[in-house]
Amino acid sequence: MDAELTNLATQLTALIRARTGDPHARASSIEPLPGHAGVSYRFMHEGGGAGAARATPLMLRLAPAGAPATGPNDVVRQARIMAALGGSGGTGTPLGGVPAPPLLWYDDDPRWFGQPFFVAGFVAGDKPALGTRRFSADEMKRCIAAVAVAAAAMHRLDWRAWRAAFGEPVELASELDRLARLLDRPTLEPRLVALAPALRARLVDTMPQRIRVGCVHGDFQWSNFLFREEGLVAIIDWELAQTGAVLIDLGWLCLFSDREAWATVDLLPASCPHPDQIVEEYERSLSEPVDRCEVRWFRAFAGYRFGVITAFNLMLHRRGKRPDPMWETIALSRPRLFERGLELLG
Repeated sequence: MDAELTNLATQLTALIRARTGDPHARASSIEPLPGHAGVSYRFMHEGGGAGAARATPLMLRLAPAGAPATGPNDVVRQARIMAALGGSGGTGTPLGGVPAPPLLWYDDDPRWFGQPFFVAGFVAGDKPALGTRRFSADEMKRCIAAVAVAAAAMHRLDWRAWRAAFGEPVELASELDRLARLLDRPTLEPRLVALAPALRARLVDTMPQRIRVGCVHGDFQWSNFLFREEGLVAIIDWELAQTGAVLIDLGWLCLFSDREAWATVDLLPASCPHPDQIVEEYERSLSEPVDRCEVRWFRAFAGYRFGVITAFNLMLHRRGKRPDPMWETIALSRPRLFERGLELLG
């Protein structure tokens, strides 16, 4: 790992000097960041010119080595979304209420790291789940309100004006088909996904006919929100962002707040809100009611979606293609995620 980080420091230093024009700048204090969605590092950008001697914390996200730069691995697409939301170069958040880390540089030119990358400002903050400390019940109330405001702000965006970043609308039927194809992999364990076909059939039979389409984060859950005393300071991990049904985000956040959906609550905040609280706060922020039957459908869809994602990532972990022991713990809930989805759909 020391040799790898030394090489990475050399590569980062070359990038910084090329992008800033500062021949004395360098990257230092490089350390891997925790996470399950990609390869990320925190580092310090040390300026070497007059008046630029201070060190600035930044983060580097790399596409997984050897993987095609598509879907969640397309870090350049993530960078475009962050740049659109936050202003390229860290110039602020013109879409106030949707805080993304300030994007600095991105490129798919392999000469820098051998794979696509982006560099963004490192945003310090605490996560309500999978963080370093427990949030109190009062803190969680403020978090729920802040997250609901951010979700409503994002979902009110006119997706047509943001299609260059978020892409063309993805239909729910297409998403269900894509997930079903992942389940067809012969390397997956059939007994652990035994209820998935039944849940998929119920989702198809009860699919909402008229949905609100908009900009969607796609992984809208507690470990992707960073808070400080002043409130929500960043929403991270935009690799699943798309144009689609906005209630995908609400159903996803409800899933990660539903103790009945999990065999273990490791992924949930200590002072976990009830999904009904989240829906009510979202309605207040959106200033319009949300159909409760649709919410139940999207909660069930979230369970199906994450159950399939878990099965696929566990397979990659066990085959050594993308080692991450956390998926062994998450997989304990896989049968329950499908079962809970069937319960929500009656």
